Amino acid sequence: MPVPIPQMATLELFPQLTRGQIEAARTSSWLDTFEDITFPSTIIDLEELGEAEEFLRWIEADSIFLPEGSEGRFHTQTLNSTQQPVTRQRPNSNASYSSSSSSSSSTSEAPIYNLPKLNAAIREVLEKYDGAVFPKLNWTAPKDAAFILPQTASGPLHCTSPSDVYLLLKSSDFISHDLDPERAYSGCEEHSMADSNQPKLELVLKRFEEVIPSREIRCFVRNNILIGITQRDNVFYDHLQSEETRIKISDTVRAFWEDEIRENYTGRDDYIFDLYLSPNLSSAKIIDFQPYRLSVDSLLFTYEELLSILETSLEPISSPGQDTKQDRLPIFKIIDCKSHPSVSRNAPTYQSNMMPLEMIELSQGRSMEEFKDAWDQAVAQGMTS
Repeated sequence: MPVPIPQMATLELFPQLTRGQIEAARTSSWLDTFEDITFPSTIIDLEELGEAEEFLRWIEADSIFLPEGSEGRFHTQTLNSTQQPVTRQRPNSNASYSSSSSSSSSTSEAPIYNLPKLNAAIREVLEKYDGAVFPKLNWTAPKDAAFILPQTASGPLHCTSPSDVYLLLKSSDFISHDLDPERAYSGCEEHSMADSNQPKLELVLKRFEEVIPSREIRCFVRNNILIGITQRDNVFYDHLQSEETRIKISDTVRAFWEDEIRENYTGRDDYIFDLYLSPNLSSAKIIDFQPYRLSVDSLLFTYEELLSILETSLEPISSPGQDTKQDRLPIFKIIDCKSHPSVSRNAPTYQSNMMPLEMIELSQGRSMEEFKDAWDQAVAQGMTS
């Protein structure tokens, strides 16, 4: 009687995650384990500082005010840490529109936000890391707001003061993901979502280091199998076209995952991680971890492709000599020609998140309604001048 071949369980496009798997991707959850193979980082717990509530009040407000005392790398004035949030009178900040502004808007009250302990904590980390940091919240970096800071030779997201950090966080759409429980814990099992309160707020400050984008790699793990890796930067690189180079990178990533991550990461069997390769491509540093879910950019893959790779890898081999269509894992994707559809064509990354500098300047210290009125006036003046 023939032995029945067991049927492979049906795999879903995305795994069913638990809240614990999502929490495992926080920098604070994995930093101690991988501290010697990642970028130096410091975690600031806003609840422990006692300023989580004021931070939320500031970041969720619809006007663009930076917290008091945040300008400059060094502390310039003494603030009472027990001071309560107050409001102050502010005149109309743009004289060219004052004649047509209503009297109510010219005397509107501007909120003051006090985060003295957070200011001090950020400055302490700046001193520790030679004056420059790269910020992120629980899971997300404000990469979409990099345009908001003056570009330096050091690159984007180069923060040298608390105000730089605040401006990036305030200007980022990505950061809202970490503040909304429904989005932060998307993909969770239903029973895990019942206790999805406000996520714990942590500000992560990494020592700023200049990185070469061509050495950044995103890696996908499903069912505890490293199924795919892809370059992170949407640029054609000549040196990646060599088969020898691609094999070396694949071998390095596979060995690094097997030796350092697979048995030590606490996010179970489904996750995504980013690596930064060494100049000789023989070793790596961990940049970050993410849950395996739709909100994480799959870059040169589609999630359907990744599922197909996993399914193929799990297909049984009937006989030792049988030819199979299984490729050696992980599958490595690069931009293989200058006409590749993913190649950046002189368009800045996250361009849909950008706005003209004039809009940013005009919005300073205004509510959304006041900003709309001022912008309409500016447009009207521009059309008649």
